[in-house]
Formats: sequence, C-alpha cells, structure tokens
Amino acid sequence: MAVWPSSLLRVGTVAENTIAAHFHKPSGFTYRPGQTVSVVLPSVTSNAKELRHIFSLVSAPHENELCITTRVRPGSAFKQALTELSDGAPLSIVGPYGYFTPQQADGNPLVFIAGGVGIAPFMSMLRDHVHRHSERPIRLVYSNRQAETAPFLDELYALQKSASNVRLTLTMTGTAHSSWTGQRGRINDEMLVEALGGLNAPTCFVAGTEQMVTAIKAQLARIGTPRDSVYNEVFYGYESRQG
Repeated sequence: MAVWPSSLLRVGTVAENTIAAHFHKPSGFTYRPGQTVSVVLPSVTSNAKELRHIFSLVSAPHENELCITTRVRPGSAFKQALTELSDGAPLSIVGPYGYFTPQQADGNPLVFIAGGVGIAPFMSMLRDHVHRHSERPIRLVYSNRQAETAPFLDELYALQKSASNVRLTLTMTGTAHSSWTGQRGRINDEMLVEALGGLNAPTCFVAGTEQMVTAIKAQLARIGTPRDSVYNEVFYGYESRQG
C-alpha cells in the first residue's frame, strides 16, 4: 500500500468533543468517496512506538485537502498526539483503502444510515454528489445523542438545501441540555421504511459502532431489505448509543 508524505494544515471543532483534522493532499493522491486512510504521526523519540489510526475521509475527491473527523476522548494516545501537533507538522497518509463507496450500488438510489462519527464517509459521498450535480436520489438517516454533539449538522442542512434529491432524517437519542425540537429516539423501523419509501431498489450503507450496525442490519432485514443491497462500515472504540 502506498505511503504518502503529508502535513497537518489545521484542526478545528465540528461538534462538542469532536474535531476535524485537515491535511495536505499529496500530489497524485486519488480516492473514491467513502474510502479510508491510515494517518501515521511522527514519533516523538527515535524509539517511540509509531502512532497510526484508520479514518474514513470526510473530504471529497475534488477538494484540495484531506479531512478526517474523530471524537476526542481520554485514553487514546493517537488522538492526544494529533491534538497536540502544530500546524505544518509532517505526517504520513497510507492508502486509500476500502470498498464502502457508491460505486458498489450500480447507479441505484442510496440510503445512508449513520450514528455519530459514522457520518464521516457519508460527508465525502454527499459532498461529491452535490459537486457533480448527480441526479441519484439519496436519503440520510442520522442519529446522535444531541444536536450539540452531531458533527457537520449545519453542513448537512446546507447540502440538503442545495440538492433537491437529498433528504435528511435526523434523530437525537438524548434528552438533557438540548435545544433539539425534531425527532427523538433510536433509529426505528418506521424511520427506515420512510427513508426507503418510493425508491426503486435502493442500496443501503450503514456506518457506526458495531452494536449500532448490527441492530440496523437486523432492522433492514426485518422490513424486507435484501441482504445483498446492504453494505456496512464499523467504527470501533466508541460507545453505542447511535451517536
């Protein structure tokens, strides 16, 4: 797998306890929306263990920089080191990897189902969709604990506004300290039936924690979604509350 020299451009906040890190896009680096990369940070000392982590790319292929997103939680040496890097710090990108891309769907309508930072590959897909003025219908069902902890919420509203064939279903599982007035609770059969309604042979992509992905796949099977039209990406190391 190719190793690409890169550097940190900047780190910003995209929700409570969630950051987006932007990297220099190496010359000649190409990828498909939804693919992943390994980010390899420089060792602090000559005998220090190399720090690396796999992330789905948030950025779309047409963009001039690469972007990933992650929750900031105690106990992760990689994430701690990432937040402490100075702008311009050298690092490496390995990849791209993966087949979690719209090309798997053979032109069918797309239904994206995400929990929390599982939104990452779908941001890449949606940005690419809008950039190319694609006519393919897309439905996104997105669950978080609270609106304040939902990455890229404002951008998703803007993407929906700019593309009439993109429709959002948003739900929050938490109740405290939130100004959210929309749907609440875990993603249920009714939400999925509504999202799939009116689409001809849609392909479903599911991304989130292992528990969330397992539950959603069971729900999709229960409402009659063919097994071979469901693809999934598991995000390890996060609590499972659909966000």
